Amino acid sequence: MLDMSEVFAHGGLLDNALPSYSYREGQYDMAELVTKAFKEGMHAVIEAGTGTGKSFAYLAPIMASIAEDKSRRFVVATSTIPLEKQLYEKDIPFLKEALSSDIEVAVLYGRANYLCMRKYREAGDAGNDANASLFAEWVESTDSGARADIHDPRVARLFPPLASDDKDCASFRCPFYQECFFYNARRRTEKADLIVTNHHILLYDAKYRAESDKDFSDDAVLPSYQYAVIDEAHHIEKEATEIFSEAFSSRLVSRYLDYMTRHERRFGSASILDFLSTEEKVRGVGKNIAESIAHIRTLLIRFDEDLSSMMEEYRGRESEVLFLPDFYQRFSERIRNSEWLGEELRKIEQAVCDGYNENPSESNVTALELLMRYASSLSSFGSTLTTWMRFSDWDGRIPYAVSYQDGRYEIRISPMDTGPVLSRFLLSNLESVIYSSATLSVNGGFQYFEERSGLKEEKERVLSGIFPSPFEYRKNLMLLLPHDGVSFHKDRSAEYSGYVAEAVYEAINAAGGGALVLFTSKDMMNSVYSRLRGRIDDLMKQDDAALRSSLLSAFCSREDSSLLALSSFWEGIDAPGRTLRLVIIVKLPFSVPTAPIEAARSMNIEKRGGRVFFEMSLPEATLKLKQGLGRLIRSEEDRGVVLILDNRILSHGYGRVMISSLPECYIPEDASLGNIASKIERFLY
Repeated sequence: MLDMSEVFAHGGLLDNALPSYSYREGQYDMAELVTKAFKEGMHAVIEAGTGTGKSFAYLAPIMASIAEDKSRRFVVATSTIPLEKQLYEKDIPFLKEALSSDIEVAVLYGRANYLCMRKYREAGDAGNDANASLFAEWVESTDSGARADIHDPRVARLFPPLASDDKDCASFRCPFYQECFFYNARRRTEKADLIVTNHHILLYDAKYRAESDKDFSDDAVLPSYQYAVIDEAHHIEKEATEIFSEAFSSRLVSRYLDYMTRHERRFGSASILDFLSTEEKVRGVGKNIAESIAHIRTLLIRFDEDLSSMMEEYRGRESEVLFLPDFYQRFSERIRNSEWLGEELRKIEQAVCDGYNENPSESNVTALELLMRYASSLSSFGSTLTTWMRFSDWDGRIPYAVSYQDGRYEIRISPMDTGPVLSRFLLSNLESVIYSSATLSVNGGFQYFEERSGLKEEKERVLSGIFPSPFEYRKNLMLLLPHDGVSFHKDRSAEYSGYVAEAVYEAINAAGGGALVLFTSKDMMNSVYSRLRGRIDDLMKQDDAALRSSLLSAFCSREDSSLLALSSFWEGIDAPGRTLRLVIIVKLPFSVPTAPIEAARSMNIEKRGGRVFFEMSLPEATLKLKQGLGRLIRSEEDRGVVLILDNRILSHGYGRVMISSLPECYIPEDASLGNIASKIERFLY
């Protein structure tokens, strides 16, 4: 097997292939740890600071392992499509050439990212839009059919209604199956040694295997595989919560009822039920199902009215509501009124099974398979509704509701803890899983992440490593913590906004712009912006109407601009050089556990005698603070200042935990509100 010293050492394969290559001890040590995990069938959790080169540090061991045994298949899962493209189009091809590797590689995006040729053809190509010819040119030229490969916004605008959708896909029975972009991508994964995909697909594949009783030696959403690397792993708890949740709403149910009753060109402009009428085993079943569907629609209206009424009495007009035991006690009789709806949804599936021939004609088999799929989904919704109605298992799952803009609610049931779920569905089934990110540790340890990632349950099989950034943080990053700063308090937010506005004004003027000001509250951001507008040149603010990508592009293109932004800008921002030279963190990013999932998890910690602040709030805030600080130094040449205005980091004991978790940078001991401007100016200029 290829030794990692041959790859990363001075005079090694990377040194010879890359003129700008420089040996990084952390990168080599990480590659050694990943290699050890693969060889010994261990899992690993790895924090690799910015600039470590972590993608090469796990890709090189993957390529070496495949070269040793071609029967091995690896999956690398990232959090975003841009990261997938970076790996698939740049990092992997370069490393393959440098290592003389002949491994087969494939990329798989989420299904909705691929063009559906049936929809495209049935729509008359791209329809009558003025840019239809541009779309047609793209279709003829694209190999992937992936939205990610569309560079013209005029073409991208036409894509959404033509996206592939598993809910109405006929699979291999579709007349366009052989040219289907999604299934062509799937077929490429079956031949690949290494598959690049995203967290969502990885977890959905694991869930599907469990539900369909397939192990990881079988093909499922992904083909069989034994090893996985989960990059940007700090997102995994959120992703797992989403994938392993159930949902019920009249909107979701109605969508499937519409699939069964809408008229479609592929069914001769008839509904799927009308199209299948010749296949009925019992005369009139199609009509009976149609009548049941009409009845269900009526029951859905009543359900929405009853639920909205209960929610109004229970919590007013809150957009998110956690169902506590007192909800079920208070409304037990009204909740039971929904039993009929759950039963009717399950009856649809039985009616479809009983009402159509077991061996339909070839021309009708596609429609029947789709109808069975719709009916099965309706039955699942009915089961979710029944689970919610009879809810009692507070130790394992969380019942809550989220409102739509029209006032209706969606019921959701999410896992209380993602750790046991990930262990059961993923880690316990694979030879090795590598979790990697720049922000996973708190105060030098991984306990918080291990509890949420499934590693706690696999503790006998876990390796770990922290590999600091090779960048000279003590030289190039100054962290300003004014000793006379103001501590945030929710009861004095207006006063705090005034303090923030003046401090931000002084700091941005000293830096000459190039500032990213990070907020945790939209109201405070708007308040500060209103105080600074007209006083600071080229000042921008994150707005609901502006796309994040457009706003970031505008910020990066203007070297002396400044941007006030919210949580989505705390990570994933890459603005090297003078474009970003000052990051201001307005308030320590503690989240108040009022959202249903966080509230339930907090209550669960208290129930078992734990301390919510130290077990959840502090680790979460510390990791987010690390992400915010990580926006600044993105290359060896970068130089900048981070200013934290919330004095709680100095006045409260937990501040030491937060500071010790950050990269070791220059922290002037005499920083004060009176001298931050001069310190910023001297450090930058």
